[in-house]
Amino acid sequence: MINKIKPYHIWIAFSLIALTTIGIFSLKLPFRGDERHIVETIKIFADNFNLDIIKDYPEVTPPFFFMFYALWAKIFGASTESLRILTLIISFITWQLVYYLFGLFTQKKYHALLLSTLVITNPYFFGTSVFVFTDMLTIMLSLAAIISFMKNKTILFIIFAALAILCRQYAVIIPISVSLYSLLNYKNDKQISRNNFIGSLLTFLPLLFLFGIWKNISPASGIEKWIVANSSFYNIDYINTYITFSVIYIFPLVIVFFKKIKLNYKNILIAMGFTFLLSLFPVKPSMATLEFTDYKTVGFIHQALVELLGYESLWLKIVLAFFLLVGCYINIELLKRFYQYIKTKSFDTKLIFTLMWILFILIMPLSYQVWEKYLTMILPFFILSIYLLLYPNHKIIQEVRN
Repeated sequence: MINKIKPYHIWIAFSLIALTTIGIFSLKLPFRGDERHIVETIKIFADNFNLDIIKDYPEVTPPFFFMFYALWAKIFGASTESLRILTLIISFITWQLVYYLFGLFTQKKYHALLLSTLVITNPYFFGTSVFVFTDMLTIMLSLAAIISFMKNKTILFIIFAALAILCRQYAVIIPISVSLYSLLNYKNDKQISRNNFIGSLLTFLPLLFLFGIWKNISPASGIEKWIVANSSFYNIDYINTYITFSVIYIFPLVIVFFKKIKLNYKNILIAMGFTFLLSLFPVKPSMATLEFTDYKTVGFIHQALVELLGYESLWLKIVLAFFLLVGCYINIELLKRFYQYIKTKSFDTKLIFTLMWILFILIMPLSYQVWEKYLTMILPFFILSIYLLLYPNHKIIQEVRN
């Protein structure tokens, strides 16, 4: 009987127990962070469940999340507990998709278990698994979109990617990554690449339609209420922030990375150069964070380090610079391998994960807000890009597409 237990059985059982426990202790907790105004907006949508509501509402994110939760609210009630139960259901599906995606590429099944555990033990991933935030639904749809792409299910990819974008604008990295990969791979597989490229373009149409209605990138009320301009249009300090804290959140995998990879001293020097340049744009909260909250940091880990080492202390700067250096080195190795694949025209779908991470780093500085929590959407894909650098398995990747 015990021999018949598979790793995915363990993962399903763990997910049920963990999420049930989270629900028991969290359903009746007070609002957390942005949860209050998000619940209020869901109730607005529930009370005015028609297309006119999308023309203007007091948020800067697209409307699908609010429409989806509003539909649940009309059936099961709009209490905070009811909405959190929906989040728990979405989270259970998301946790299974995380494991499934890792299972497609890992050489050993227990690797999928370990990588999945690394994802869900992220404090923000854990927190958004119960509270009413836009993140978990976005992550679920993003994972479904990428899995559909891997399986050559173009129609499903279009649907899931479009809905992910209609939850959070930063999900545009998914179709952009797929379209770039399709262009790179066009000569090797013209028909599939053409379908994926066209499909990627189609995913933007609903958001472009909304831009036309709003005559801006967000509803007027949301912009008036939430947008606080930073000192620059492109915030380079966000690149520093996301590289630094991505390394901290996946540090067990980082240890494995440096155990398995042979250090390249040229790359170390390049990483030191990038670390110096990015350190000129230090980690700091956005103007929106300073305006609307009492936080002086960019998230949980940053706050813990500040309390431990002191705000703007020399030791804090040294610790952050160390993790930035580690992150820069890992990214250089990823870019080096990516370039080698392009140079030799040895394309396979694992390139999509590195593309997604690169685009995340390059696109997020356009946002008005920086927060460690935003890493939750990209972490599964970043983890896979590193794993596949350490454990390349072309046979498995080829089988995924068939």
